[in-house]
Amino acid sequence: MKLTSALVIATLATAASAQVQAQRLENNAVAQACKTEIQQLCQGQKGQQAEQCLKNNQSKLSAQCKGALQNPQK
Repeated sequence: MKLTSALVIATLATAASAQVQAQRLENNAVAQACKTEIQQLCQGQKGQQAEQCLKNNQSKLSAQCKGALQNPQK
């Protein structure tokens, strides 16, 4: 029983870590594509705050930044 519980915990921890890693890469792609916009429109904001700021200012974004926000995994 203890071994099964340990395996379940290890599996969940691995899955959570992979999800966080994927999310960081996704955010990094957006951050790179929208670097100028973040500096100009969302100064001092990071992570989800910066992403929300970009979405709030979509009409002011470059095509590259808009594309990254719409397709963050590319």
